[in-house]
Amino acid sequence: MPQYRHSKHARRFLGEFEKERRKTVSFALLTFIVLMIATIACAGAVSSFNSLTGIKSQYDYSRNAYLITKDLAQSNACSTYISEHWDIIPNVSPYDAVSRTETGRFSLYNDLPHAKDVTITDSWRGWKDFEKSAQWFNRTGPVNYKTYYVDGTETHSVAYVNSFECDPSVETLYLSFHHINGIARIYCNGVYAGVIGEMTPYFNTRAFADFCMLVPENGRIDLTVVVSCPTKVTNPGIISYPLIQNRASVSLRTAFLGGHFSVMLLLFAIGIIAGSYLIASNFKDSLLIWSFIIAFTSVFVYYLVDFRFIPVNAHYRAIERFMLITVSAVFAYAINTCILRYGRTRKSHIKFLRIDHHLVFLTGTVYFAVYIISDIFFGKVAPEFASISFGLLVITGNLLKDILLYRHRNPNQLLIAMSVSFVFFVLYISILLDGTAVYMLPTYSILYILFVIAVEVIFVSRYINQKRQLVRDSANLKRQVREKTQYISEINRDLIETNKKLMQGEQARKNVMSNVSHDLRTPITAIRGYAELMLSSGDRLSPEQREGYLTNIVRRSEQMERIVSDIMELTRMEASDSEFNFSDISLCEMLDEVTMMYSMDLEGTKKHITLDIPEDDALMIKGDPRKVSRVFENLVSNAINYTGEEALIAIKAWRTGADLPIEKQNIHVTVTDNGIGIPEDSISRIFDRFYRAKNSGINIKGTGLGLAIVKLICDKHEAKITVKSKIGVGTTFEVVFNATY
Repeated sequence: MPQYRHSKHARRFLGEFEKERRKTVSFALLTFIVLMIATIACAGAVSSFNSLTGIKSQYDYSRNAYLITKDLAQSNACSTYISEHWDIIPNVSPYDAVSRTETGRFSLYNDLPHAKDVTITDSWRGWKDFEKSAQWFNRTGPVNYKTYYVDGTETHSVAYVNSFECDPSVETLYLSFHHINGIARIYCNGVYAGVIGEMTPYFNTRAFADFCMLVPENGRIDLTVVVSCPTKVTNPGIISYPLIQNRASVSLRTAFLGGHFSVMLLLFAIGIIAGSYLIASNFKDSLLIWSFIIAFTSVFVYYLVDFRFIPVNAHYRAIERFMLITVSAVFAYAINTCILRYGRTRKSHIKFLRIDHHLVFLTGTVYFAVYIISDIFFGKVAPEFASISFGLLVITGNLLKDILLYRHRNPNQLLIAMSVSFVFFVLYISILLDGTAVYMLPTYSILYILFVIAVEVIFVSRYINQKRQLVRDSANLKRQVREKTQYISEINRDLIETNKKLMQGEQARKNVMSNVSHDLRTPITAIRGYAELMLSSGDRLSPEQREGYLTNIVRRSEQMERIVSDIMELTRMEASDSEFNFSDISLCEMLDEVTMMYSMDLEGTKKHITLDIPEDDALMIKGDPRKVSRVFENLVSNAINYTGEEALIAIKAWRTGADLPIEKQNIHVTVTDNGIGIPEDSISRIFDRFYRAKNSGINIKGTGLGLAIVKLICDKHEAKITVKSKIGVGTTFEVVFNATY
């Protein structure tokens, strides 16, 4: 039964724990959903902020030119997109552009294949998008791109042509592109105006202010942009909205880019250090640390490559971006796996989950190898869309794995793992949808900054919390030291008291052994004396003498048997509860029997025994009838033995708390005598085994086990026994039982 009861309690506890764990997991998933919505909202807000434009320029079809209003002549920052009404002329090299200018407007291309009224948008194929969608002239078949050697590189070249009618107040304008694959050489009114996309060695400082100044001539700008791009690039040319700005807007853009780069660099360094520290202090997993460093370094390097801070041509920039996206996805998966690698999952998935990040790493390696082989042997590189698709597929699988297989994991770790995966998911979506930005700040870079700031805030808050926890732990440690010191002092006192009791018990044992040996020696000596006398006397003893000797031998044997029986009974009751057989007992009936038994023994003496019990209450308790009877027999026997020739022993029983619930009611029994009494200094020890009061030898010798047996029986029945005594007046023993009904 106790085992069943404990197992039932354990199941109930585990059930409550499981309910609490499910609530915590649900809260973690809800928190993740809230974070996901907040992140998407943040990405949308950043994208909306980046897409703000100052004005919308109108196109004049009669003059075939955009109308640039005086708004762009203001001192305030102002800009406008010019994405429509472009003419596209394939196979025009930078050298052709110089020779084919006439009075400013790029001319003499009517004899070449060209497309009119083209709209430049965010594109994954660059100028190749226009091969089928635009209206072409002088073209009889597919566009065949010629190869030109520009700056020692095999390139394809295409010219973009447009015109602007400017308000007289407009003195200068500035042209820039958010995304461009290749190098764009700008011609304004037939004059070479500059280059966009050119790189400086080691670190491309032109990335901060990569724009070209345009100066109207008689209020008009005839613009020709010749873009030369390596032949292997699959999305060549201008791949975002062209942007016209005034001087204030350019200055603001340069300041934004410089500040943005500084913030990115600073937060990247701090974030890597802080994140690595957090991981090392919480997970102590070297693979997790390196995965974190590589994944977020890849995103930062992608930013440097995308903004052309790292000086490479469009071909190698495409390869680097593909590689960095793939690497970041692979190690983002590894981060998630490392955080949850010790989580509980269904057993059928355990082996797979131990190697899944290795499989993802192998897949990413093979995927990139195929990309490189395609570049080397087929002369083409896949668009960046392929790597982003791979990244989104990996991260989506990561999130599904977390939800389906790790829902029993620690909720905090589950939330961290899913949040990290979701950050990369949003980064890839932001790169996929990132378009033109007025201040040239891509959405993914803003989200990267926000995430790094979040890591650093967590780091600082965790450091502060650890500092506070250290102070609390120090205070708790001092308190525990005080408590332990006090506890040790109490233990020392208890040990001293225990040692004193042991010494007293040892002395009592010696005394009782002396008493027991004396008590045993006396009957043994008597038995031996009577036996020797009977042997030596032979037939000279009369039958009366022989019967008297034998009677004394029997009595002495019975005395020895009682001494041994008391010791054995006390030992058995202490060793096991099986000696007790509980049932319902009427104390009224039991006390009546005890009183009657001893009244018969006292007939012919001057000692009397009385009984006072209620007539209408049986005084029921739960107990072992034999053991409880032994309690009252011992108490009455002691009362008879330790009184003079004339004595009165009174037994009384009653109930208290009758108006209370039964579990709060008690049954009281007292045994009172007018005997010799117990010395005050002996009262506290009379229930100790082998202990006898100093004046106990006046009437009878005993073993000192009777009251010890009484106390043990009372303890086994959860009853309380107390004693009040006064020398020469008498003694009262009171036993209090729990009533049953």
